[in-house]
Amino acid sequence: MNKTIFYFEKPSKWDLVTILLYIALTAFIYLTNIPSKVDWLFGYSFGTHLFLYFFNYKSLRRLNIWLIWIIFSLIHIYLYREYVDISSLQMFRGPAAHGLQFTWLLLILFQVLRFLSIKIQNRELVAPAKSRTDIWDNRKVTLVDFILFVIYFTIMLSLDLITMPNTM
Repeated sequence: MNKTIFYFEKPSKWDLVTILLYIALTAFIYLTNIPSKVDWLFGYSFGTHLFLYFFNYKSLRRLNIWLIWIIFSLIHIYLYREYVDISSLQMFRGPAAHGLQFTWLLLILFQVLRFLSIKIQNRELVAPAKSRTDIWDNRKVTLVDFILFVIYFTIMLSLDLITMPNTM
């Protein structure tokens, strides 16, 4: 590994596109009052956590990009507080926005798992792929990569779904 574990680099086109699209999606969810907002909100919350690991793992290696997503996580906490008590945004087991309060924690978990990957296998963390080759670094996904993903996914599910209070 040539770089230090935390480094700054100019954002890639992918970073700019995903950040701008995410700003647009966040604004759409916050500013509109569509009938299916509860579904959109749940998908936004749950989908963000999957998206960051599967498609943005290379971007999250750069501290400046990771910090931008930390800012989004603070916005998520605000949105969660805005939506938590709105009855039309409740699902069977609780608020559709429940997962939004955990984005910051999953971003920190990602960095911890990344650090473990570097220490254990002297390689950056990558996401498992059906082809057994990751999409960004074009290297074979290892057992360590898979185990670290299972840890992330288990914690993500526990936070997003299992800890959701039953309000019905």
